[in-house]
Amino acid sequence: MPSRTKPAFITCVALAGAAAIMYALISGCGIQADGAGDDTDKKKGPTVALPVRTTVAKGGVVVEALSVQGRLEVWRHELLTVQAAGIIGQLPFQSNQSVKAGDVIAQLSPTPEDEDGEARSHAKLERARRDLMRRENLAKSAPETISSIDLDAARDLLADAVLDQAMYHERQIKRRMVAPFDGVLINLTGTVGQRVDAGFLIGEVLDTSRYRLGLDVPETNLRRMKDNQAVEITALADGVVADGVISILPHAIDIVKGSGHVLVDIAKPPSSWRPGGFVTARLVLGTTAADLVVSRDSVLFRENRPYVWVAEEHEGKLVVRRAWVEQGPGDPSRVSIIKGINPGDQVVTEGMSGLSDGLPVVLRTDEVSAAAALPHGVEPAK
Repeated sequence: MPSRTKPAFITCVALAGAAAIMYALISGCGIQADGAGDDTDKKKGPTVALPVRTTVAKGGVVVEALSVQGRLEVWRHELLTVQAAGIIGQLPFQSNQSVKAGDVIAQLSPTPEDEDGEARSHAKLERARRDLMRRENLAKSAPETISSIDLDAARDLLADAVLDQAMYHERQIKRRMVAPFDGVLINLTGTVGQRVDAGFLIGEVLDTSRYRLGLDVPETNLRRMKDNQAVEITALADGVVADGVISILPHAIDIVKGSGHVLVDIAKPPSSWRPGGFVTARLVLGTTAADLVVSRDSVLFRENRPYVWVAEEHEGKLVVRRAWVEQGPGDPSRVSIIKGINPGDQVVTEGMSGLSDGLPVVLRTDEVSAAAALPHGVEPAK
């Protein structure tokens, strides 16, 4: 009876042979098992020193500020309404045009009724003058033919006629509407030839000689502001900057928004600014003198933890070290450091990309020297 162990033995030998062949193939292709590349890793070429720029960590002053956007509001405006009924005869300007104080915005003509009334009043005035003159001549030439009462009645009639004429003259003056101050004409209505009554709104003039800015400021920041505090105003349209001052601080807080409405006056705005334009107001909250101040761009974050790269000598080489820091007050360009670095440390400000602990670096003063410090074919870090 044949043995049952022989096929199993042959199978094991075949598998072992296949494994040996597979190992040989893998070795021939350069594929190594775990740990087989230790000697190769130890034979890596020299690491290229990355060019960086640094600045010395030292004391300084940071200005804490809050930037809030808003729209320019005019300091004052005036509605131009018709004071006496009439017919629009002239409209020299169009809406949204600039006007000077005294410019005629609208000129109205009298209505047909007023023209007839004024003509009758003028005739009445002439008759009253002639009648009084006749009576006064009689009083001189024939005093017995006229009494003092008749003279007084004639004088009263003349006075009434003069008042009627003055009334029509005053109405015509009211039909002439002029700009009360330099500014911009808006909401112009009406057309030439249109009859309008007293109270009709012709337009509105906005005073552009100064502006007011309303800002909603969080309650926590209001406590650090004061009346007449200087404010830097920048127009979003053209970047032009002007000075303003806080004119009114709120005495109540909006319970929904959690903020207060601050009013800022801009006494000398640039001529290019327009009512309703968007601006950014920079409100200074305070200044802080710190022992260590660095560029805000040099502070990086990893898992919401701030750190900086510090360049320092190590075994005769300049290498970088990651320094975890604690930040203090700051402004848009700089931030104070409470702990993590020391005065005099060289903090990397440019070339942070690709850095790691212990990596060699070379200080870069300009693009030319940076390129010269690198091997041929290696571009400087941007």
